[in-house]
Amino acid sequence: MRFILNLIKNIIAVAGIIVIVFFALKYAPFLKDQEWNPVGNKGVHSSYSNESVPVDEFKPGQHYAVEENDLLNNMPASQVKNIFNMINKKEFMHVSDLSRMGYNDKYLIGQRGNQFIMYQFGSDEIRVYATEIELQQDLNALHQNIEMKPMNAY
Repeated sequence: MRFILNLIKNIIAVAGIIVIVFFALKYAPFLKDQEWNPVGNKGVHSSYSNESVPVDEFKPGQHYAVEENDLLNNMPASQVKNIFNMINKKEFMHVSDLSRMGYNDKYLIGQRGNQFIMYQFGSDEIRVYATEIELQQDLNALHQNIEMKPMNAY
């Protein structure tokens, strides 16, 4: 009888440890983003290239890929909007290789070559779209109306 009780205790303890490890791998920010983590792997979707690009919050109907933010690096996330308001927009477009750009209080959009990007101020990632239509559809879904202007408009 004592053997059976000890066996049940051990099974419950192992199950508890497995549950704790699972939730740690799934929800702990420093673990879920690791490449070796099988639980925290992100979905894969890309509509503009043949390569697979990880997407954090993929939902049906989204036609974009998520990339690291290379527009506004080395700035505190809480100050990105304030710094963006102070910088020269023409220089920013030239340095970022944007041919057209538009922005409001929440988002920055632009055209870089044949890609269209959308950046939410303070985010670590940018969305990259294959077409301007897909970008505008997502902007409309977010209730944002932003017009892209050429460099000489700034």
